[in-house]
Amino acid sequence: MLPLITERIETSSLSTEKLKETITPIIDQIIKERSQQDRIKMSEAIAHILPTAIAQEIENSPQEIAKAIAPEIALAIQNQIKLDQKAIPQTLGPEMGKAIKNQIEVERDAMIDALYPVIGNTISKYMVELVKSINDKVETALSINGVKRKIKAKIKGVSEAELILQESINFSVEAVLLIHKSSGLVISKVQSLSSPLQEIDLFAGMLTAIRSFVNDCVTPEGQVSELHEIEYDDYKIILEVAGYCYLAVLIQGEPSRDFINKIRKTLSNIILKSGRTIEDFNGNQSTIPQFIHSQLEPLIIGNIKSKKAKPPVALIVISSIFFITVGIIIYRGRVANYWEKETLNALDATPELSVYKIIPQVKKNQLILRGRVPSLALKEQAEKITREVAPHLTVDNQIIAVNIPPDDKAIAGEVQRVSTILNQTEGVAINTNYQDHTVTITGFVFNLNQSPKISQTFQQIPGVEQVISTFQTQPHLGTRIYFDPNSSQINSDKIKEKIRTVEEFLANYPRIQLIIIGHSDATGSVSQNEALAKARAKAVEQILRQNKVDAGRLKVAVSLESPPGVTTDQPLWLSRCVRFEIFIPPN
Repeated sequence: MLPLITERIETSSLSTEKLKETITPIIDQIIKERSQQDRIKMSEAIAHILPTAIAQEIENSPQEIAKAIAPEIALAIQNQIKLDQKAIPQTLGPEMGKAIKNQIEVERDAMIDALYPVIGNTISKYMVELVKSINDKVETALSINGVKRKIKAKIKGVSEAELILQESINFSVEAVLLIHKSSGLVISKVQSLSSPLQEIDLFAGMLTAIRSFVNDCVTPEGQVSELHEIEYDDYKIILEVAGYCYLAVLIQGEPSRDFINKIRKTLSNIILKSGRTIEDFNGNQSTIPQFIHSQLEPLIIGNIKSKKAKPPVALIVISSIFFITVGIIIYRGRVANYWEKETLNALDATPELSVYKIIPQVKKNQLILRGRVPSLALKEQAEKITREVAPHLTVDNQIIAVNIPPDDKAIAGEVQRVSTILNQTEGVAINTNYQDHTVTITGFVFNLNQSPKISQTFQQIPGVEQVISTFQTQPHLGTRIYFDPNSSQINSDKIKEKIRTVEEFLANYPRIQLIIIGHSDATGSVSQNEALAKARAKAVEQILRQNKVDAGRLKVAVSLESPPGVTTDQPLWLSRCVRFEIFIPPN
């Protein structure tokens, strides 16, 4: 038949358009009948030309193709979903992200137009709710609540609009931590049950590291400042610092000023009642009273939203990776500073070393000593003291022992300084004299064991070659003042000379106090003898006070027994006297 059709076309005098009109219905009928007879073979016959034909037609008339197949595609997808609901998502899902991304790059404005109604409606819905809340409050401005709000705004020093906005935006407290300021240890904590923090100790350590880093590195030198707030996304960490601790409050949303004041009042109550316990806290939770926990609970109860988003613990952990190194460096620096300061204090407390500049420096597990001293003995003594202060550290003694020519004036000054320090020790009242590299010690030492230590202290002073100790280990003042029978008068020059001796003694030993003890002979009654003995002691006290002796250094006592060393067979005048006992008060 094809040859016949071909021949007919070639010999026909009809135009091309007329031929199309004539043949097209015949071809359509042939294709229809053939499709009904054998659909598979018909499909195979035209399959290889369909892609090219469709592509060409889409290029020539894209809008017409879209209009033509759109209803069929929708119907096909609908039918496929009924047959296999998961097939469409599994087929299109992997390509959706790429398609959206590609479409944004190709035609960003079209994507915005497509998504704006959805996103815009969401934002609009939230803003409508917020505005409605604000509008309700504005409408009640002349009500009792409105008047209260105006007064509250005036008291707080903010506008009424700001106060309304704060009341319209909720906030929730996720966690409240009471943290030791220097160590970073958690003293007490209260958390939301719906979204508790997983790493409390890590969280507290990170906050302490950040706070120390900001305070040490950002605050100008010579000024004192504190980090009060850390903000990320919709979360805030409010820090309130006082005493030896600080409160860290994790909040979602914008906290009200009333709540901030509540945080401060809570910390104030805790410091007021448990400040000493917090100061001594070393990680033992059993030492923390229940009072502290009961103070923290009200901060979280009653400030919880009905629907809460979980705190971004992952973000906190990721952020901590950045700050943990800084925290470790700061912590190690603080530990090093602590042991350096302790060592320096111990060296300064040693009289023979305090005049020399010795610098301790901690590096890792090693404590390095640097400086210059005039003798090898002082170098070794500095190392010994350091090992006692920090036994867990390795001591690297780099102190240089140099022979410094002695300066008599400097040596005399050091001898006097050491004397002053030793005289502050309980039971010690000494005087020293330095001349020709020799120190002479006079005075009193109650404890016999202290004598060699005192002499050794002066021997270690550079330039001192000899120490002569003449102080008494059982101090007493041998001066006795005698009186006439039945008399308490101080008239004779001999008695006044003894009074001057006592005054000079007190002037030489300013730390010593005297007990003035009055005695009498046994010729009178007990009451007469007691009154006479007291009158004699009072007379001596009065003349010493008249001669500008501090009354606080004098005490009066009476003894009805014979003075030490006087027996009943000796002359009675030996018992009619006033004697003195030395008393060195503790510091």
